[in-house]
Amino acid sequence: MRPIGSMLLALGGSLGLGYWLFRYFYPRHSVMVLDGKVVVITGASSGIGRELALVFAQRGAKVVLAARRLDLLEAIRHEIEPYASEVLVAQTDVTDETQMKKLVQTTLSTFGRIDVLVNNAGLMHSGYLQQQNADSIRQMVDVNLNAAMQLTKEVLPHMLTRREGYIVNVGAVASRLTAPMFSTYNATKSGLAAFTEGLRRELHGTGIQVTLALPVWTRTEIHEPASSLRYLQLPIQNPEEAANGIVEGLVRGDREIVLGGLTARFSLWVERHFPALVDWYWRLIPTPR
Repeated sequence: MRPIGSMLLALGGSLGLGYWLFRYFYPRHSVMVLDGKVVVITGASSGIGRELALVFAQRGAKVVLAARRLDLLEAIRHEIEPYASEVLVAQTDVTDETQMKKLVQTTLSTFGRIDVLVNNAGLMHSGYLQQQNADSIRQMVDVNLNAAMQLTKEVLPHMLTRREGYIVNVGAVASRLTAPMFSTYNATKSGLAAFTEGLRRELHGTGIQVTLALPVWTRTEIHEPASSLRYLQLPIQNPEEAANGIVEGLVRGDREIVLGGLTARFSLWVERHFPALVDWYWRLIPTPR
């Protein structure tokens, strides 16, 4: 039995080394040049979306700002116009299929193409599940998950015809490092991560790159009112950091962009390999109850 055990151990080691070498040398997209690219950003009126608009503009992209609040979109337009090639404001409710179709059609009629779609619009309600109402849960599913799937569906035929395009879905580290009192929010972001991974495999060989961005808790409008973040003592980053990290990862051709540095990566590693430790950690954190 010993020789067989040694052979299996050697085989396992060889397969592990081979997989590591494959991942290390796996061909990536060449470094992306954003100058002149047409970038559509949902949830562009505040938070990470607003900062993404600024970063893309500073790199010379043509930016399409999509969100519900027209006054905020116009303010961002004036802010980024000195940098961007061109700016288009498109007032859009991402829970309305008609408005999403109009967003795509208006962008195509204005610029002739869509190079990058950033599904960034997000909504968060926190609290114990029994205290949440059905409308808040439905809204999170519609904004965080369904909108990304529907808008991507509208954009894909155009990208497939050109055999070129970039889709960035802004999820959350919380989709894999789940916290109490955020179960419904985590579920929508986990769904977005699964959608991204499946779509990436589905589009293999088409020339379309699909990227998942995983920010940690970010200081935005959807997070500030959540007292649960304070109770759970969760660290919060600035939206500028998140936006810069997302754009850098897109330019490098990353499949997945984990933000939050080594702390976030280590936390995800512990969650994956030692979930009981994470359970123990959450039991020690004070909560409203």
